[in-house]
Amino acid sequence: MSVALGERDGRPPVPGAPAGEKDLVREVERLAVPERSLFERADDAAPAALVGTHRANPLSVLVEALKMTSGLVALVAFGLAGDFFAGDVGVLATLAAAAVAIFAACLLLSFVAWRARTWELADDGLVVRWGLLNRRRLTIPYEHVHTVSMNSALLERLVGLVTLDLDTGAATSEGDASKVRGLRAGEAEALRAELFRRKRALEAPGDEKDDAPAGSAGPRSEERPLATFSLTGRRLALAAASRTNAASQALALVILLVNGLNQLIEWGLLDIAGTGDQLMAAMTPAILPVVSAFVLAVVVLGALVSFVTNLVRYAGYRVERYADRVVVEHGLVSRSSRTLAAGRVQYLTVTQGLIRRAIGYAEVSAWVVAEPGEAGGEPAGSVLLHPFVRRDELDAFLAEVLPAYAGVLDDVELGRLGPVAGRRAVVRAALWWPLALGAFIGFHWLFGVSGLLAHAGWLVGPLLAAAGALSVLFLAVLVADALLAWRGARYGHTACELVLVSGGLTRRTAVAPRSHLQRMQVSASPFQRRAGVASLSVRTAASGSDGLDLRDVPAGAAADLLAWFRPHGGAAPCKADDYR
Repeated sequence: MSVALGERDGRPPVPGAPAGEKDLVREVERLAVPERSLFERADDAAPAALVGTHRANPLSVLVEALKMTSGLVALVAFGLAGDFFAGDVGVLATLAAAAVAIFAACLLLSFVAWRARTWELADDGLVVRWGLLNRRRLTIPYEHVHTVSMNSALLERLVGLVTLDLDTGAATSEGDASKVRGLRAGEAEALRAELFRRKRALEAPGDEKDDAPAGSAGPRSEERPLATFSLTGRRLALAAASRTNAASQALALVILLVNGLNQLIEWGLLDIAGTGDQLMAAMTPAILPVVSAFVLAVVVLGALVSFVTNLVRYAGYRVERYADRVVVEHGLVSRSSRTLAAGRVQYLTVTQGLIRRAIGYAEVSAWVVAEPGEAGGEPAGSVLLHPFVRRDELDAFLAEVLPAYAGVLDDVELGRLGPVAGRRAVVRAALWWPLALGAFIGFHWLFGVSGLLAHAGWLVGPLLAAAGALSVLFLAVLVADALLAWRGARYGHTACELVLVSGGLTRRTAVAPRSHLQRMQVSASPFQRRAGVASLSVRTAASGSDGLDLRDVPAGAAADLLAWFRPHGGAAPCKADDYR
């Protein structure tokens, strides 16, 4: 079955557009809504000859040399910048000569590393060998493979190369040792499919239906996905516009502050020795409009930065489900494709910000065992399944992609936190404010004693007022977040799944199978025991913990959840096989 939330090839031409413009529009559409994986090509999508010992494509030598050279040349340029700005143009020749020498050295080093590194499909696993003087070998058993990521940075994409990153869920990350670099797109896809075919053959020998024996890598019939989802251009734009983050707002604030200071310097307004009081008196009527315009500009610029960032991140989104695995691909500049074994998903999260809650959309992520740095820019262990799915279409999406999780949110009965939890949440959110108020009064007294208020009151006074206003605004945001978190918090379970809803401005719904829970802890401080509530903490093998903690659950409900986690007597056992 194939379900698509996007357009397909055979799109009608753009009417009235010149030929060149039509080609450009088609190319943009192809990047935003690809018919096939951008890691595949029509002429090399067939499985490659994977038998024997292999090295990376020779073009990878050039790519790695350029990567090393760029960083070193940047350091040299930074060191020579002072002489250049002092008027010594001759440093450019020095920089060019240094760049040539560095590139030659990096090229030689990259070539030596390329010659020493090989990979091979053995009977017991993928064997990677590397090292020149100290020769090393790593064997990655097929049955231990949890996820396989295909990544292609901008420089690699220009020459058509892909890096394959295998994650076994080991307690310690294998790092570069578990990466196969310098693969052509079709070769990487064929290797990934072969790894999962051998994994499937070892885990369920009776279900292996390929004509070729499990230990071979010969040609076989093409395996087609059971379900496919993508984003249309309209939904892609909405997905990018409806997700904002603090980093974008902070970047916008820094940009506007730097530009504003530069402009004030050019206008001579910062040359205010002895004229600060007069200048501030003249500017006072315009302060409120200027500050309002500045805040609005920060919000708008932050939203624009966030939109572009999300558009680059989500472009080309595509998810495919096969019998034993799920493949998720997205990214415009740096392309990422992650393949995860469906049975290795530890839990699921559904995330909604304020905007997405208002329009009825959500982001769905699966959490797997992974080390930090192996998630392609996402939180460690998190795999983005869908960046922008309608809430009422979520169950249908899960039924196609992760059937074991389908229907859980419709079947579960969820409890709510009591009024005491709301009061405690507000107190926790506002607990810091009296301390901030005390610090504000202390600074005001200190500035008064030191005479700074008398001599530079025009500057210190507005700064203190701004700090006070910001603290009040921050307090209001935290209290609102606490109240929203209390009103939205839910907890409950089905026969085999735990469901927790947490978060205020950003709400997370976590669905965790009982068979994947490694620990459930119920704790209560003296204040919580007096209020009759407790804190619930749940952990799985995944490194993340988003949505798996909930405060101030009624003590009786927490005890019931703990009893469900450790069932007694007539409690029906769960089928762990449903999640494998």
